Amino acid sequence: MLRRLIQLLACSALMSALAACSSSGDKGGGSASACTITLAQLDQIAVGMDLPAVEGIIGKGRKDSEYTAGAETNTGYAWCGDVERDYLDNPVVEITFVNGKVDIVQPYNIPAN
Repeated sequence: MLRRLIQLLACSALMSALAACSSSGDKGGGSASACTITLAQLDQIAVGMDLPAVEGIIGKGRKDSEYTAGAETNTGYAWCGDVERDYLDNPVVEITFVNGKVDIVQPYNIPAN
């Protein structure tokens, strides 16, 4: 139950922090309309991967949040756009890392091809 609460807090923190972030990055970075990340690439990302492995697949992300709760450090990264602004209509990818390893991958409007 504590882990689920931490995940919910991480998602909430990511959404708030993304509102203040500007877009940047390589392959998957930049504006939401320029996003080149596909679901096939996201399928290659597995729980437990580290950031360099993820960035090798989808390009450089931007760190948008970080907090520690107990023994867990949660760090949020985003690719393509701003979740609060773009997730309904444009591509956005959020990935939460716990202690440096992928825990949650959240794609919004990512094309299958």
